Amino acid sequence: MKIIDCHVHLSRFSHDNHAFSQIRDSLLRTMKEHGILHSIVYPDSEKNTGVSDLETTLEVIQGHSQLSMLGTVHVPIIESGIIEKLDKLAKEARIVGIKLYPGFELFYPNDERCHAIYDVCINNNIPVVFHSGETKGEKWREKYNHPDEIAKVTQKYKDLNIVIAHFSQPHLDACKEVVLEHNNAYADLSGLAHPDVLKVCGGKEIKRILKLVAKQNPEKILFGTDWPICDIGEHLKLVNSLDISDYNKAMILASNAEKVFPISNSV
Repeated sequence: MKIIDCHVHLSRFSHDNHAFSQIRDSLLRTMKEHGILHSIVYPDSEKNTGVSDLETTLEVIQGHSQLSMLGTVHVPIIESGIIEKLDKLAKEARIVGIKLYPGFELFYPNDERCHAIYDVCINNNIPVVFHSGETKGEKWREKYNHPDEIAKVTQKYKDLNIVIAHFSQPHLDACKEVVLEHNNAYADLSGLAHPDVLKVCGGKEIKRILKLVAKQNPEKILFGTDWPICDIGEHLKLVNSLDISDYNKAMILASNAEKVFPISNSV
């Protein structure tokens, strides 16, 4: 069965003192071990955080057809020329979406500063991905990325495909409602198999929500892992444990990502 991991990072948090090229190679080895055909790398919106930023990611994944990446913007202080740069990168097919980090950064998804970013996505037929849910272990940050706030963007920009990362855990029910109600809203399951998330949300509850969405509209769930913080194998076990058809599992594991992200030429 084809597998596409639509949410990974090049992160030093579990690769102390490693060059990002070494972390990339570790990712490629891990992909091969688990039969992952393609992965989408998410850069950080700030420099020197321990996660590869936009420029570093562009450089490190170049020449590796198994890897695609998203662009990103630091919304509180939008760098001069970055919107035009992302538009150019999208037109050159060097990015396949744009990731925003509400909660880590203090803005709401419907902030007017984001509107030009959404226009870039619409004009290039690429999605925007929002970090959503638990953020730095600080509950007050979750108001910025709650599914209800993301829904305001889905309603305003009906031609914009939107991915809610991490299924907005612990706000699983709220995320479920948004993706089932709005044609242009999707969610990835990255992080849901992490032990801490299983403890907070409950393994049975996570499976119940995923099964419910998969039964009603299997196109709405994307496979992602949040590697290297989270384990790819455990996320595969989560999908394979769901009481749904093999056809629906295949949609979650690959087909849906190919629909939402323009990666078909790379897979």
